Amino acid sequence: MLVLTEDAVEAIRGIMADGDAGPNGGLRISGSGSGNGDTELEFELASEARDGDQVLREGGAVVFLDEAAAAALDDMTLDVHAHGDHFHFSLEEQEAS
Repeated sequence: MLVLTEDAVEAIRGIMADGDAGPNGGLRISGSGSGNGDTELEFELASEARDGDQVLREGGAVVFLDEAAAAALDDMTLDVHAHGDHFHFSLEEQEAS
């Protein structure tokens, strides 16, 4: 299952508040095939989960993952890095325990 870092939780909460996602909203990550076997990911603010979405709730952050994104991110950690007045999400493989 996708894991969120504390920084990612904080950034997602901020996105939800600034974007007026509403009481059932969150950050939606959807995936699509790129033709070379990789999954391309799209991030967008959504007012609610869609049928079939996996829903992650952590520290006030809400993330909706469609089936393709959930499969691609199953063993990943979502982090965020600040760059001046904006930030970038990054994904890293989870360390085996």
